[in-house]
Amino acid sequence: MSINNVIFDWDGTLAKTLDLWLEGFQVSFSSRGLRFDPKYIVKEFFHDHPEVPNRHPDIEFPTVAEETRNYVLNGLSTVELYEGVTETLKSLKNKGITLTLVTSSPRHLLDRALGAHNLEFFFDSIVAGDDGFGHKPSPMPFKATLERVGAMASETLIIGDSHVDIQAGKSSGCQTCWFAPEHNSLFHDFERIGSTSPDHEISRVQELNEIL
Repeated sequence: MSINNVIFDWDGTLAKTLDLWLEGFQVSFSSRGLRFDPKYIVKEFFHDHPEVPNRHPDIEFPTVAEETRNYVLNGLSTVELYEGVTETLKSLKNKGITLTLVTSSPRHLLDRALGAHNLEFFFDSIVAGDDGFGHKPSPMPFKATLERVGAMASETLIIGDSHVDIQAGKSSGCQTCWFAPEHNSLFHDFERIGSTSPDHEISRVQELNEIL
């Protein structure tokens, strides 16, 4: 069945915001005389924030996390998009494909970034992490998106960089596409994502034009 709708992820798929979070942590740690390997920062501090103080009681993590959030907020207006994002969105839109966005990022961060790059006009629906539909891998934000735009799951492709994107897509009944540029291997376990068996895998956003 043909694809008439695409649901995009934001962080690590359209924009290099994961790099921005990493930079924020590095700046905060550096101000305390701490130096960590980037992979270690991703593994220990990117996820499960409530558990971090238990693993690292000598680090004032709530303060570090707040400083990092402020760093990200201030950097969103100039955050780098992945190569070909704007051109690909235009191309898909011109083909008559409905474009939507589902992200775990909070609304105030997302709106600032989308506005800075004039991307919000491409999407017929945008669901942020604090909009009340839950977080991936829950299928709820995707089902809400499909209902909003009157789309069928079987005619929809979900593209994201994480295993939770693929899991949510499959549980929603949609086709799935893993965005896997080599750059993202710093932030993700590629073997784990591959084991979720996405329907498609691309390393450049422009490759969507070949799928659709």
